[in-house]
Amino acid sequence: MCGFFGILRPGGLTSNDATCARSMGERLSHRGPDDHGLWQDAAAGVLFGHQRLSIVDLSPAGAQPMRSHSGRYVIAYNGEIYNHADLRHRLEDCGQAPDWSGTSDTEVLLAAIETWGLKAALKLAKGMFALALWDRHDRRMSLARDPIGEKPLYVSRLRDGAFTFASELKALTAHPAFEHVIDPKALSQLLRVGYIPVPLSLYAGTEKLGPGTIASFGLGNPATTEEKSELYYSLQSEAEEARRDRFSGTHSEATNRLEALLKQSVSQQMIADVPVGCFLSGGIDSSTISAIMQSLGSAPVETFSLGFQEADMNEADFARSIAAHLGVSHNEVVLSATDALNLLPQMPSVYDEPFCDDSMLPTFLLCQFAKQKVTVSLSGDGGDELFAGYSRYFSFQDDWGQKTSGTLSGKEGSASANLLRDHFFDRLLKSGISNLAGMDLAARRLSMDQKIAGRTNMRPLEAYEAASAFAARPDAFVVGAVAQCDPLLSDIEDHPDWTLIEKMTTYDLSRYFPDDILVKVDRAAMANSLETRLPLLDRDIIRFSLSLPEEIQLAGGNPKSVLKSVLGRYVPEHLWNRPKKGFGIPVVDWLNGPMREMADDLLSVETLDRVGVLDTNAASSLWQRFRSGRSRRSNLVWSLLMVQLFLTSNN
Repeated sequence: MCGFFGILRPGGLTSNDATCARSMGERLSHRGPDDHGLWQDAAAGVLFGHQRLSIVDLSPAGAQPMRSHSGRYVIAYNGEIYNHADLRHRLEDCGQAPDWSGTSDTEVLLAAIETWGLKAALKLAKGMFALALWDRHDRRMSLARDPIGEKPLYVSRLRDGAFTFASELKALTAHPAFEHVIDPKALSQLLRVGYIPVPLSLYAGTEKLGPGTIASFGLGNPATTEEKSELYYSLQSEAEEARRDRFSGTHSEATNRLEALLKQSVSQQMIADVPVGCFLSGGIDSSTISAIMQSLGSAPVETFSLGFQEADMNEADFARSIAAHLGVSHNEVVLSATDALNLLPQMPSVYDEPFCDDSMLPTFLLCQFAKQKVTVSLSGDGGDELFAGYSRYFSFQDDWGQKTSGTLSGKEGSASANLLRDHFFDRLLKSGISNLAGMDLAARRLSMDQKIAGRTNMRPLEAYEAASAFAARPDAFVVGAVAQCDPLLSDIEDHPDWTLIEKMTTYDLSRYFPDDILVKVDRAAMANSLETRLPLLDRDIIRFSLSLPEEIQLAGGNPKSVLKSVLGRYVPEHLWNRPKKGFGIPVVDWLNGPMREMADDLLSVETLDRVGVLDTNAASSLWQRFRSGRSRRSNLVWSLLMVQLFLTSNN
């Protein structure tokens, strides 16, 4: 898995850069506690640092930064190329393989880049990664990130003109020339959706590299850089191609195809020179991955689940039953309010910028627990977005009453707002679901009139995004912020041949999934020096899921129909066919109970004034209304609390 960082300074490195590099590396040691390396070309102005978590080829032959066999390229890389053995054979078959030094995927990736070029090599590579590549011949630095965004990469321009990049923000902030200027636009987005979306970061002048992107910096002369960015993979383009060439088989044939793809993906991701396990929540996605993993191995797989003391959130019994049926070696840990309170102060150092998905706490505890026995854990993340598993998709589509990309305005728009309020949320609440994917449903129902009032020409996907937003005008809570609109909404909405559910899942795969789910899992795992792998994000599986027509994807009105059919071949339906409970914490209960004293302090007028980032009147008033029971906007309250927790821990 690992972590890396680097400096690109036109005109050559300074004497201070080596000292900075030491500090930057120390801040990433949790991502790679097994080894560290440093490479620099002072005259060219390039420095790479790497922290290694040894997974494949534990010998020094896998150490980084690594030079290609010709000496032209140097790479610092984080992640895994799951098909590296296939690429190695392909290089050998075409006579382009070097004299291999070891068995690492890094060496294979370098050889592929040298043979086919960076863009072509990344299109052939199947895996999760972020990398920095220095071309000594062309004097060009290239930064790249995997297609879906599993591995992070931050890029910043320093006050002194240099560029820095790293796997986590904390490494960049170690540089004395880093600009610690908070971006109000990023915080406004955070308070709307619960995370800071690409390309924004907490700090102005620092960006997250987008999924499927190559950014390059050419040193045209010793004092300047030429910058450009291009996509080598676009989820939207992938969806367009897949939906032009739809899967045309039967439901049974789709099930066979998905099972074969899953077996291939899981088998590749089980390869490691360290112990490998699997998260098992008892839900459909993790149960499917655990079942296939167990079917491919000879010894019992180590599985890990987390239970809650609150009975209405606890799925541990279900996980235990499925584990017993599969014959895996099951491990279980329980989260209490006390555990959460003890973990919460660590979250700013884990995530580097405010992050509001409350399931970060159980995820962190689960990763910490799994690390006691394994170094790699497979996970079922991605199933809901790829196979339309969220109940909100169907409730929204039914209640909106429209499956194409038209517009609604005036009385029609007002009527739609009422439908959203009276049906979309009520239906979920009556089914026993109170919190879904970070959305407090009761709070959203109460505030829907405010969020939709006055909006005209509202298109379905825009209304879907608004329905799940924490606040209609989050900029009102952030000093210096202005209202924003996500241009991706229109880009996806403008596909007339896509159904509304396809538009919603594509949007979530492009925004919510990489910027929330994948961030949550990566940081929680790497803070515990644990590598997580997500077999459902195999590019062939993504392409297959995007190609499924709705009559197959949702056969018989059944979400995740094909994925469930695969699981049914391994686990009896009565063990997993039940309502989804989610993986968050009981935010309302805990804010009114064990976390109230903390919130009283962080959201007080005095603390808000001292920090000076959030609007004191807006934030403190909302907390007081929530505290007195006059408001139930718990997700927004929680988000304000997370912002203050982060800012006070860094002041």
